[in-house]
Amino acid sequence: MARNPPTIPAAKQAFLNTQTNLLSQPLAPSRAWRNANDASSDAIPARHVDEALVHVNHAVQQHCRRVFAPQATRAIAEQIADAYTRDADRRIGRDGDDEDVIGKEADLTTSSAIESLPAEWYLAKDTSAYPLEAKRYTDTVQHLTDLNEQRNQLRLRVEKLRRIQTSLAPLQTGEGGEGVQENLVTRNGAVEKELEKMRFLLARVAGRVGQLPDAIPGGETEEEKAVEDLGKARKRQIDEFLADPAVFPS
Repeated sequence: MARNPPTIPAAKQAFLNTQTNLLSQPLAPSRAWRNANDASSDAIPARHVDEALVHVNHAVQQHCRRVFAPQATRAIAEQIADAYTRDADRRIGRDGDDEDVIGKEADLTTSSAIESLPAEWYLAKDTSAYPLEAKRYTDTVQHLTDLNEQRNQLRLRVEKLRRIQTSLAPLQTGEGGEGVQENLVTRNGAVEKELEKMRFLLARVAGRVGQLPDAIPGGETEEEKAVEDLGKARKRQIDEFLADPAVFPS
């Protein structure tokens, strides 16, 4: 069940609603009055009494609905709240020289406002006159201070986590696949696909290498041996041509 906010209008409206419910209760003669009426020689008939009560209670209900409507009680509660506010303004104006005065406009959800609250109620006479209220104020300020400290710690933790998130942002994979994450070796990842392509390429290269002719014992292939023999034959032909006495007589 939702509870009303702890404000002056809400508290006063709740009080007015309680009193209105009491006033709107149906009327009924007491047992003593009925006994006295029955014992009287000129008693009023019970039927007439009941009929009169029905009419009176109906009039009371109609009156309460018209006069004590929710809008009316709300307006009265707001008037009472305004009276409290004017009285607070008057006291603040009278005690304006006191640095510990708490203004009604103070936003107690902010850290600066909570840290500016005095630990104890600033008027000694009120502390002596209302010890329970003064203790409640001290406990409330302490509770607000603890909550404010917890909130500050949470803010620092959130800022730290955001810095970590910003630092790790380059490692995250974007919608288009950009980033470092896709380069990690994972199942069905990009690196695995490239290794699969390299495996097929190596198999093809190995097949081609296997088709090459075997090398001769000297370490040369047949093609290299044929080229070498052809060079030697041409050199021999040149030497024989230069040594021919018919061409170059001595």
